[in-house]
Amino acid sequence: MNVGWVSASPTARTGYGTQTKEICSRLLQKHNVVCIGTVGDIIVWGGRHELNTPYGTLKVLALGDATSAPEIINRSYIPEFKLDIIIGFMDAFGIEYLNKVRIPVIGYIPIDGPFTPAWKHYVKNFYKIVAYSEFGYKELLKFFPPSKIDYIPHGIDVETFRPLKNKDEIRERLEEEYGIPKDAVLYLNVGANVGPRKELPLLMYTFKRFVDEGYEAYLFIHTNAYQRFPRGYDLLQWREMLKMEKHIHFPKYNPIIHPASEKELAELYNAADVYVSNSVAEGFGLPIAEALACGTPVICPDNSAQTELAKDHGWLTKNVPMDMYFQIPCYVPQLTQYPVPDQNSLLRNLKESYERPDLRKQYGKAGREFVVKRHSWDVVMEKWFSFLEGIESELELFEEIRKGLQSKVI
Repeated sequence: MNVGWVSASPTARTGYGTQTKEICSRLLQKHNVVCIGTVGDIIVWGGRHELNTPYGTLKVLALGDATSAPEIINRSYIPEFKLDIIIGFMDAFGIEYLNKVRIPVIGYIPIDGPFTPAWKHYVKNFYKIVAYSEFGYKELLKFFPPSKIDYIPHGIDVETFRPLKNKDEIRERLEEEYGIPKDAVLYLNVGANVGPRKELPLLMYTFKRFVDEGYEAYLFIHTNAYQRFPRGYDLLQWREMLKMEKHIHFPKYNPIIHPASEKELAELYNAADVYVSNSVAEGFGLPIAEALACGTPVICPDNSAQTELAKDHGWLTKNVPMDMYFQIPCYVPQLTQYPVPDQNSLLRNLKESYERPDLRKQYGKAGREFVVKRHSWDVVMEKWFSFLEGIESELELFEEIRKGLQSKVI
């Protein structure tokens, strides 16, 4: 089949970009794939280039804004590459314009809260909808028949993200550069300081409570620590206000401008004793899965996809009761309800993870096994190939029916 994949460019060092590169390059083994991504303004300089992968060459095409995108796809890319389907990998509201594309569209979308009628509106003309968490799939079942939906999780490179033998060396470098004692218990969070969803200021505040109770622990937040209002938080000033300069650290570079390589991230996960998330919602939770693949145990809220990643081999933070408080975020338009992590429950999890190195070891080993079994690329791509084989069969059947009806008319 000829597949057009609409998402971030496979060269982007983000979750969308990384998954696009890994999935699309492997799809080349059985399909023709072109990536239609945000790499530049098509009117000004075109933005068309190629990316060499172990499985072949990926063509990467530019796309205009939401107003012009359907016309570019319909008039240019579909005829040029004889596309059979479009797969849109992005928030549903971000690819709403694909409803105007004239070939079947598959939405590979994050579902991180209760699915709503407003959410359904953004995918109203899509041929199929694929969730990348079990949570998301169950939410879709409330609105669509099983024949309309599917579940394919994200993949993890379990050879890159694995337990490393040089943890002592990595910790020595962190001590030299950031002053984090080599033998101290180190907590890690990885994520963008964009909007309130990750609840980074609240995580920092709860970590202060943790340290103030006498726990000699450190927190490294791999994020862009300074952000202008209203895009994100000035976490540097917030750290100063908390008087936590000794115990909370950020990279000395901006990960958005100078993103870390997968090798560098794997070293960071290995350096940590515990990975901690405080997010109100995750469509999948790549850093959580990457940490687990490295054998690092996790603390994360009992919500969205985070539950299925950590259940039975990690610490789950309880949520504030929904009848007391929940978020209806204005930064996404689905009018969904996000539960808020109970910070007292997080504090208890921080304490137990600190006091129980035996549990850290047990959860880390079990977490690695879980990711290898469920999210290694061989497992994930088997699902993709099976799914697309089914789509191809359906489209061939539809074409046969169309020809049959056409012959009867004639």
